[in-house]
Amino acid sequence: MKKLLSTLILSAGMSLSASATTSLLDNSVVGYSDFTSGTADFGIQKDSVSLTEDEGYLTLSGAIFNGYGNNNRDIMTVTMVLDLSKINTPETYTTLFNAKNNNVSWGVGLNTERKLQGLWANASYSGPVVATPLGTEGSLTISVVTGDLGTRIYFGDSDTFYSSSGLKFGNQEINQILIGAELSDSIEQLYIHDSLLSQDQIGQLMSEIASIPEPATASLGLLGLAALMMRRRRV
Repeated sequence: MKKLLSTLILSAGMSLSASATTSLLDNSVVGYSDFTSGTADFGIQKDSVSLTEDEGYLTLSGAIFNGYGNNNRDIMTVTMVLDLSKINTPETYTTLFNAKNNNVSWGVGLNTERKLQGLWANASYSGPVVATPLGTEGSLTISVVTGDLGTRIYFGDSDTFYSSSGLKFGNQEINQILIGAELSDSIEQLYIHDSLLSQDQIGQLMSEIASIPEPATASLGLLGLAALMMRRRRV
């Protein structure tokens, strides 16, 4: 009976995983459908990445991001699903993510008004790049796209975005993504592309992300399916 239960759960889990596999998720460099697990399940370099925590940061390393666009500007897309209830308003800015190598870094953080703040060389860049503060309930998907024209941040959907023309750099090979440890618990899903996703692609990616069942929901579904099959077997 235990063997039957294990087989059913494994089979159902494989089915759920297959249904979540979609093109833009698979074409990421690395992707986490459950970030807290620490295990990447999407992306062309998913097997080479590692997550370590040190000095207040959670560091993703082992993958190389080296896509270049016009004028050799770095192109990159970072997409996160955030649990807003787990984000405390910081006393100073905190790092949502920093893309870096030994010489330079850029990224996005959160300022004291709960607004997304551009980061350059691990310091605040200009003013907040998003006028809307983060809420305190529910989930929010953001996509940060950088390239020749600067950085565009999609806020919840593909139609709402903010731009910062100066937040960009070029001809750099990124080998680390740093996430503030105090914000890492708020990240439900994370996907990184070494390409400049278009507005339509951001919409497609957000739809694909929304179709992935939450870990708790998936677990309940598996248990329910296994219980139903065992009930039928006894009858």
